[in-house]
Amino acid sequence: MLQAIPTKNGTGVSIYGDYGDLKSLYEAVDHIANTLNGDNKFQKGQHQLLMNFAYEIRKGYSGLRLTEEMRFPGEQHTLHYYGFQLVWTDILIFISTLRHNAGYIQTDRLQQATLYLLEYVIEKALDDYDRAAASEIKNFITYGIPVSNEYSFIIYQAIHIEYVSGKSGKARFKKIPKLLNNYFNTWAPEYKSLIASFEQSAKEQNCEITDLEFQDFPDIKW
Repeated sequence: MLQAIPTKNGTGVSIYGDYGDLKSLYEAVDHIANTLNGDNKFQKGQHQLLMNFAYEIRKGYSGLRLTEEMRFPGEQHTLHYYGFQLVWTDILIFISTLRHNAGYIQTDRLQQATLYLLEYVIEKALDDYDRAAASEIKNFITYGIPVSNEYSFIIYQAIHIEYVSGKSGKARFKKIPKLLNNYFNTWAPEYKSLIASFEQSAKEQNCEITDLEFQDFPDIKW
């Protein structure tokens, strides 16, 4: 069964499972990602988001991220688990992308169960880190984030950079709702300013906004 544990500095979450757990999660994410057309500007961002998520899962079950020996209450033996880490804002955006698209395609019962389990363990990890703040943050799992925005992938990068660059701790964690709302709400001044900066960069580079990507990411202190 998947396990999710808040990281030490509250930057994100460590997601663990045995090989089968993570392989099932990968297959569910990959299935949904492959229903999206990366050449369609309205689907490209969501496709990139899910491919990023799938990449981390694959690295996890391949043993290239985290490995842990876990013992559960009442059990005498340990289990070898594989895992990977994601920033809080990243996993919330990934889950919203999965939820949004799973409603439009055919998924089997294993895929549905895997997605529900992912949401469950992330909600539990949010509570484990700060139950009071988590009550508002979990709304982004319940109601989702408007990831259908054609600029969702570069917005996700901007949010990642701002969150990781902030001072670690629960004060930063409590700002997650404001950060997500500011950058995904098309009426917010922060969104308009961000898009204006993208438009300028795209003009300078003679490309579309959806072709832009940030180059410099801060080191993550998990």
